[in-house]
Formats: sequence, structure tokens, C-alpha cells
Amino acid sequence: MPTLYLIEQNTVLRKTGDRLLLCSKPPRGKKGGPPRADEILREFPCGDIDHVMLFGNIQITTQALQELLHHGIETALFSYSGVLLGQLTPPHGKNIPLRIAQFQKHGDSAFCLRLAKALVHNKIANALAMLRQHRKNHPDCFNDDELQTLQDRLAQVEHATALDTLLGYEGAATAAYFKLFGKMLNPPWTFTTRTRRPPKDPVNAVLSFGYVVVGAELQALLDGLGLDPYLGFYHSIEYGRPGLALDLLEEFRHALVDRLALNLFNLGVLAQTDFAPQAEGGIYLGDAGKKKFFVQYERMLGELVAADAAPNKPIGFRALFQQQVHALMRALQDQGDYVPFRLAV
Repeated sequence: MPTLYLIEQNTVLRKTGDRLLLCSKPPRGKKGGPPRADEILREFPCGDIDHVMLFGNIQITTQALQELLHHGIETALFSYSGVLLGQLTPPHGKNIPLRIAQFQKHGDSAFCLRLAKALVHNKIANALAMLRQHRKNHPDCFNDDELQTLQDRLAQVEHATALDTLLGYEGAATAAYFKLFGKMLNPPWTFTTRTRRPPKDPVNAVLSFGYVVVGAELQALLDGLGLDPYLGFYHSIEYGRPGLALDLLEEFRHALVDRLALNLFNLGVLAQTDFAPQAEGGIYLGDAGKKKFFVQYERMLGELVAADAAPNKPIGFRALFQQQVHALMRALQDQGDYVPFRLAV
């Protein structure tokens, strides 16, 4: 259980010894009477946890926070709908030479463009791999011209000479991909266009939620290894935006999150009752939907996936996250080019 996902609303995370306790909030006792005891819902040994994610109205005691920091466990806080609010990071010794190298490479326009082109190229390649895998079992789903559009965008990336141009190619490829993504969904689920902040339908709700969860895992990993997750090479600097985590997320959007979403809908894991409208607008996963999401998410993270660079040595996604971050660290220290993850076809 490397990551602990807590979604039970109106609960409190406490600690006893080196264990965490998720407790229900007790009803108030009579005025002047003794306080009522919490009901322990779940228990977790800290030694089995690397990362904690809290969603919505979940309190956490100071003692529990201290225990998490003592064990070097990152804690991320999300809104109920899945917006990352912030992370509490243990005070590990930071790799200052690595951060200096990161900032120096950020000023190297040739390095930034080379890395960004690799990220976008493999992101589009992963989209094509997904579509082609689906077409093997559903040959009438896409025609050759539709797939060729993405192939053309892939070729254009190689000729990009500036980040702005690359952004244009990526945007066109993403639009072409999502036109086909909806065709892979089984009724009654539909998808016409990507919407966010807030998502307007169940499919967009799952995609947005998945991107945030994977992005948070990457951000915690980058920070824990001494990199600055806010200084990216493809994503420009924007206050509060973890650009480097978003850079790495690009290679996992289609390969992990979109594949997970298709499984959740096409295998009948999710139902309409797992979604709820929010007062501020949009559709979000409810408690039951989040539980189903995380069960399948952890299952997919544990499955072995073949990478194009080493098709005979499949690897799990969580190990792949670590592998790619270490590969980025080596690239920043001039120990070879960074090669993003690409699904084997």
C-alpha cells in the first residue's frame, strides 16, 4: 500500500504508536457530559505507506502529521472534487547540485526544446498506440484517414523549432485524438470534447480526476528526490503550477489515465449513480465512484506494461514513475538524453 487514499467524509486521521487511525467524528455528547469516543474505521501501519492523499472534509491531527513527517511520508490535500490544494513534504536533505543543474538547464533553450519534443512525440505515439490496440478488436471504429491525421502530427513534431510551434502541434494532435477517444466508449457513455475546471460529464470527470492523482504522485516523487517540481521545461512558469510534474505527466496521460478510464466505463465498473453534480457546476465522482476508481487505479499500477524501449522487460507503472524521474535526473546532469515512456505496439 504505497499510497493511502482517504475519501471517507467527516472523519479524522489520528495516530497511535506508529499506526494511523481513520476515525469517525463522534456526535456531540450532552452539554456538560463526557465527550464520546471516536469509532475506529480503519488502521494503517506507517511502515507500509509512502504517500497519503486526503480528499474533502477529512481532518488530521497534529500528532498524525508529526508521525507522517517522522516516517518521511508526503501528505497531499485535495478538494472533494479532486483539485490539489497543497502537499506537506518532510524536510529531507535536498540535492542542491541537482537543483542547480535543473535551473541551469532551464536556461538552455536547446535542451528545453529537445526535451519538450521528446515528451510531445511520445505522448502522441502513446495516443496512436492506444487507438491501434483498440482497432485490432474493433476494426470499424476508426478509418485510416483518422489515424493518419495523428501520424501526420507526430511527424510535424520532429520539425518544431520553437516551443510555441510545438504547443500548436500538440494541441492539434490532442484535438484529433479526443475526437476518436469517444468512439472507444461503450453505450450509454458518451464523450464529445474535453472539458475541465469543471468537467461537464462523467467521462471528463474521470479523466480530470486521474490526471490530478497521477500528477500529485509525480510531484511528490520529484520533490522527494530533490528536484523542484514547479520548474518545468515544456510547461512554462506559472505561479502555483507544478510545471515539471506536468512535463512528466504528458507521457502517462493516454498510456495510463485514459486506458484506466476506458476500463472503468467499458467494463461496467462505474455507474451513473457514482457521479454527482456540484453546487459550483460540473460533474464529479462521488464517494462510491472514488472508491471504485482507486481500486482499479492501484490494480493498473500493479500490472506490468511493456515499454517500446524494452518490450521484453515489462514494468509496473509505479516503478516506471521512479524510473523516469531518475532518467530525468541523469539527463539534467549530462548523463544522456531523456527518453520518455512509450507504449510498445
